[in-house]
Amino acid sequence: MTPEEEQRRGDSLDEASELVSLLPDSPEGPRHRRHGASLSISSIASSISSIQIPRPRNIANVTNILYFITFIASYSGGFIELPLTRLIEDIICHDYYDVESRTQPIDESLCKEDSIQKELAYLLAVQSTLYSIIAFAAAFPWGLAADKIGRKPIVAVAMTGLLVGALIELAVVYWSDVFPITAIWASAAGQLVGGGNGVLIAVVLSMIADATNEEDRAIAFLRIHVASLCGNLLSPSLAGFVMEKAGPWIPPLIGIGLFSLGGIALLFLPETRVVKDASPESQEPNTPKPKSTASQVFGQFLDSLSILKSPSLILLFLTALCSMPVMDSTLQFLNQFVSKRYEIKIAQTGYVQSTYGVASIIMTLIILPWISAVLIDPATPARYRAKDEHYRDLSLARWSYAVLFLGALTLGLSPTLSGFVFGLIVMAIGSGFGSLSKSLMSIYVDPAHRSRLFSLVGMVELLGSVFSQPMLAGLFSLGLRWHGVWIGLPYLGLAVLIALSGSLLLFVRIPRTLGATSSASMDA
Repeated sequence: MTPEEEQRRGDSLDEASELVSLLPDSPEGPRHRRHGASLSISSIASSISSIQIPRPRNIANVTNILYFITFIASYSGGFIELPLTRLIEDIICHDYYDVESRTQPIDESLCKEDSIQKELAYLLAVQSTLYSIIAFAAAFPWGLAADKIGRKPIVAVAMTGLLVGALIELAVVYWSDVFPITAIWASAAGQLVGGGNGVLIAVVLSMIADATNEEDRAIAFLRIHVASLCGNLLSPSLAGFVMEKAGPWIPPLIGIGLFSLGGIALLFLPETRVVKDASPESQEPNTPKPKSTASQVFGQFLDSLSILKSPSLILLFLTALCSMPVMDSTLQFLNQFVSKRYEIKIAQTGYVQSTYGVASIIMTLIILPWISAVLIDPATPARYRAKDEHYRDLSLARWSYAVLFLGALTLGLSPTLSGFVFGLIVMAIGSGFGSLSKSLMSIYVDPAHRSRLFSLVGMVELLGSVFSQPMLAGLFSLGLRWHGVWIGLPYLGLAVLIALSGSLLLFVRIPRTLGATSSASMDA
């Protein structure tokens, strides 16, 4: 590659990272919705934005189909998880009151007893942990398969696995007189088929990277992020409306139908992976054969750890442990918590959740880009202007954690539903914390190692998801035992975790070489 080509490639990567750094991570993540294709764009986009692969001719067709699949698969998640929480609660409620007939209705207000809510939180926490563990184990093999046999087949397999998991859950709930409610944990096995959302995210982004050029790639990442964001956080309100009008069983059927529609759209998606001919060197008889796959994987993992040389990078790396607890606190756990604390039906909590979604979308598309532009605008007074993009991102990341802390504290202490909604809006303002941190991470490694960096970040986020739901469920149970204001203990504990993670950023330093280079360019 010539120096000019390397420069163009680096400029494109910087442009992609610049746009990606403006995207909040709160509504997405490696796991997020178990039944929808929830995309955590920022953690992967920077690592694949510089991939150069011969592109298919019908570029617009590829990207438009991927946008549609992403939106539909994400939108279906709200139609499954919200009513599923209510259905599981109802089963536990029947057992608690020793009502033999599952068809005999029990008023939902009677199901808010502390012991019922503790068991519900325990069931969902264990299920979430199992999903994370299995997805962590299955992600690499299926990701490797996508590089070897093609993107499209792995997308199909991953979507099939997600559908299988959802059907297992619904089957256990429907035949609750046959299966114990703990059998819903078996739905985690669906992650073994295709690797779950983690693989689906990576492969969809890889297909976009395959199908677009460097100039259009960052915009494509932004569009698919918005498609996922709209699907994930706008569907709960409509799902709640349908639940109120038609009961809890109609929305899951709609969700399954929507997810299947995304699968049908996959039939019209062309394969984007281009198989290259084997190089002459690979056909030489004296070429040593590679070691076993397990040895290669372990060697690559150790080699990846070697890039963590900078203390500032390690501190930023540790902040990724906070991503999943923040995300989980605004998803299924929020439905249960709001229903219990403010004594409203689970169906109505969908409107609360969608409020956070709307606020996050406004923050993503309008407020954060505007603030970012102002902070580096030469017309901005020097007192408020950042030295360059890196100092701007660090400053915004620190403020995002501070705002996020205030939002979580408000959620934990608010005695009214309106106060809780206000806390969610405050959290949405700080929802860019994860993307800003990842954008900063990329400046401590050279472009050739960024893919490894973000792979490690994804692994840390998965580790965070292992303790996320159990932490929230445990604090929720403890809060119910202590009564009163302590019911908000899950969000107070989350605020402490956010404060600890955010404090790490106080010790992060921008590399001097970058700062000097940027300052020189600005002076010029």
